[in-house]
Amino acid sequence: MLIVGGTGETGSWFARYFRDRGFDVCIWGPSGKFHVADALGVRYARDLMSEVAESDIVVLSVPIDRTPEVAGRIGPAMRSGSLLMDLTSLKVEPVRAMVESTHPDVEVLGAHPMFGPTMPSIRGQTVIITPVEGRWGRWSSHIREILERDGARVEVLTPEEHDRMMAVVQALTHFSYIAVGSTLRALDFDVSRSRRFMSPVYEVMLDFVGRILDQNPELYASIQMNPFAKEVRRVFIEECLRLSDAVDHGDLEGFMRTMREAADHFGDTHSALQRSDRIINQRAQERE
Repeated sequence: MLIVGGTGETGSWFARYFRDRGFDVCIWGPSGKFHVADALGVRYARDLMSEVAESDIVVLSVPIDRTPEVAGRIGPAMRSGSLLMDLTSLKVEPVRAMVESTHPDVEVLGAHPMFGPTMPSIRGQTVIITPVEGRWGRWSSHIREILERDGARVEVLTPEEHDRMMAVVQALTHFSYIAVGSTLRALDFDVSRSRRFMSPVYEVMLDFVGRILDQNPELYASIQMNPFAKEVRRVFIEECLRLSDAVDHGDLEGFMRTMREAADHFGDTHSALQRSDRIINQRAQERE
């Protein structure tokens, strides 16, 4: 197995993961970080294209906006019966590029691990795969079997279904948290001091805002490039303005009606309350 971008955080995580499952793992990165391979106990690809031609599986773990370009370079060198897969957060364009750049007898598998490289294990984590009709074979099946055997929840979507879902699951979530962080900056609000007075919900929200802000801005910017996220952001901003306008004009009934309608659409809000209570109680115990 060759992991292109294996010197990065996500690539390194999966290099360790597949190394521990018996794969002969080789990694490559554009900055030539040989020491990363040494630390992981895997090989470094000194001749990238030769390694591509010899590999059973090539994994692309590169920035989303570069994935089609890298696939176009790697795909033609893939050997018959091998597998080309990616680990990016968008699927329509990467999968199309992988299909178009490879021979029809090369397997193609889009994969999106729904967790970051800080997670110690894949158990209990979700991995979305986007198989391509006619391009599924023994290596794709083997990858899925390994993930499921190790306790991952594997979900199957088409590339378009994936990107539409991620426009909310990722793009909207990240956008809203980053907007909160940017608002705190614009207000010159003393975040550290506010922790002395915070409610349980504010504490949890603040930690999630900080979690997002602590990570790679390039990754989070590229996730917003999801072609379906533009409409999601537009609706989100419209709803924010509508709620704000209701309050500004003293229309409390309108505000409450919006909240009740949102609760009806959300469904089973009480279970969400109970789950969040467990998180809040756990945080309280940690402080004690």
